[in-house]
Amino acid sequence: WSSDVCSSDLWRTIMALESFASNTPQNSSILQLTRFTFIIPDKPFLKYFCQTVSLPSVTTGEVTVPTPFSNTYRHGDKLTYEPLTITAMVDEDMKVWQETYNWLSSLTRPQSFEQYPRKSLGDRTPLYFDGYLTVNTNANNPNIRFKFHNCHPISLGSIQFDTKTDADNIPTCDFTFRYDLFEIERL
Repeated sequence: WSSDVCSSDLWRTIMALESFASNTPQNSSILQLTRFTFIIPDKPFLKYFCQTVSLPSVTTGEVTVPTPFSNTYRHGDKLTYEPLTITAMVDEDMKVWQETYNWLSSLTRPQSFEQYPRKSLGDRTPLYFDGYLTVNTNANNPNIRFKFHNCHPISLGSIQFDTKTDADNIPTCDFTFRYDLFEIERL
């Protein structure tokens, strides 16, 4: 009987070691927060002046299930994506700011027909564009790409002009975008 116990203990130990080995990550490198690029291909200035991007949170609603003792919870039926927020350095010509301002203006109620991106009922000029956040490895090779479908600006942050500011202080502006969803691709 004791040899059966020993062999079953040995078997469990071997299985635990094999399980541990198979569940060990192949890559234990830590994510580098400075190794990324963000681009909306049709809006080139944002790529060159992008300083920070916050990967948005994703949530789902919850369904409360009452029981006689305490409530339990189940998942909801839709994902909710937080807006995408980008901070960009503002270039001297303010192209990054103006590019987004013109886009935002054209989506709302412009003052003239020339400001609308679509000039006629049959015009299929796109209003929304896909955005791509590429996260690189420690060696700066593309690793993961987040594709944000149908981005459009909802907020253009302020720029603070100040005569007391040091000339080395780089002005930045926050850009907030809504999108339908994002997909993740391993590169």
